[in-house]
Amino acid sequence: MNLLPVMKGLHSAEALNPAFLEAFFVRARQVENRPLEFSEALRGRVIATVFAEPSTRTRLSFESAAHRLGASVITVTDPKTSSGSKGETLADSIKVIGSYCDLIVLRHPQDGASRLAGLYAGVPVVNGGDGRLGHPTQTLVDLYTLYRKWGSFEGRTIAVMGDLRNGRTARSLAWGLALLGARILLLPGKGLDWEASFERRILDKFDYRLRWGKHPLFSVWTGSQEARILEPKGLVQKSLFREDPPEIDSLDALYLTRMQAERGAQVDPSSAYPGITLEHLKNPLMESCLLLHPLPRCAELPVEIDGDPRALYFEQASMGPIVRQVVFLAMLGEDQWSLPALAPLPAGNHEHHLGLCPNEGCITRMEGLQVPWRVIGVTRRSFLCSFCDSLLPVDYAGCRSTQRVHPVHSQAALRIAPENLRPFLRRDEATAAGYIWGT
Repeated sequence: MNLLPVMKGLHSAEALNPAFLEAFFVRARQVENRPLEFSEALRGRVIATVFAEPSTRTRLSFESAAHRLGASVITVTDPKTSSGSKGETLADSIKVIGSYCDLIVLRHPQDGASRLAGLYAGVPVVNGGDGRLGHPTQTLVDLYTLYRKWGSFEGRTIAVMGDLRNGRTARSLAWGLALLGARILLLPGKGLDWEASFERRILDKFDYRLRWGKHPLFSVWTGSQEARILEPKGLVQKSLFREDPPEIDSLDALYLTRMQAERGAQVDPSSAYPGITLEHLKNPLMESCLLLHPLPRCAELPVEIDGDPRALYFEQASMGPIVRQVVFLAMLGEDQWSLPALAPLPAGNHEHHLGLCPNEGCITRMEGLQVPWRVIGVTRRSFLCSFCDSLLPVDYAGCRSTQRVHPVHSQAALRIAPENLRPFLRRDEATAAGYIWGT
């Protein structure tokens, strides 16, 4: 099927699974409570931190984690000093860097850069944030911070506020929360909502449903009293049958994010960017609401709130080195500190005539590569870029074994095994490739 290898490392929150997370939290407790037991765990190993984007907390927490485990660190912190500034491809750079170290931490401005690097490095690659796509280790930090307070996530309602369109931490966190069975309430800034295809993938993957809830405070933040809620289908809210949409009477946590101006985000002229104030914290909705933020912050999180016992964002940041130590142990100390396997991310198939990835921020655009595709869905097939998860324009699905082609959402297409699929944008392209119209 012309499949590329499965990518080594941790590239996306989609690679996480409940068994991994459960064991991860236990190991993080061990590292937090007994740090000296791990102080020589990776002695003799070399970890490369390659940051093609500005970073303070993420880079330093990764490097702190490496040093606390006894590993050595080599680093690139300014892309102007790297060979990328001379026109070298990311693939070539990563091949060389991988020969110098045992693991690479990569932060990059292009969506899917970590996954591409994972194909060429020869060593595990850990995504330290790529474009607007994802930040899986930040999600592990966020989840562990809440796990320390709650233990279980079931029945919890976590609101995600701000720039959902461009905020990679928000995307990754939503996936992680769904893995753990939490209810996710969405409070995007006006014009800063994520694309419907991403939300649909969460609903389909986790058998979630989309509902609406309301509260007067929501209108202060987003301009509407109603907000979308993603929740397990079996979850019933107490007020569900009294009114529709139901009133949301409490939040367990609020995850604030700043506007991602560096990725082109702008405040809608007709509204303010959502944030909280001391007055908001007096509302009964917020009585037991924990406050998280990946930092750095802007006006959405005023310093006056820092002393409130519900404010966890500095505690959250302090969990960074602990969580990333566990990531390194899982990747490099698997004989002694193994965790349940991550879900493999397929590197994709390049055989198609779909053209370029529709996402202009995809790493394939920068590297001049044909977009690799993967397929998801059981009752409805969707084709995604394997690097950036963008929805690809596919209208017809061919079967390699029968050489027949069908409308992509037809029952005949759904019966084709994933390994036999061949996507087409137009029917005449399928005919030109030797496929005949099937029934």
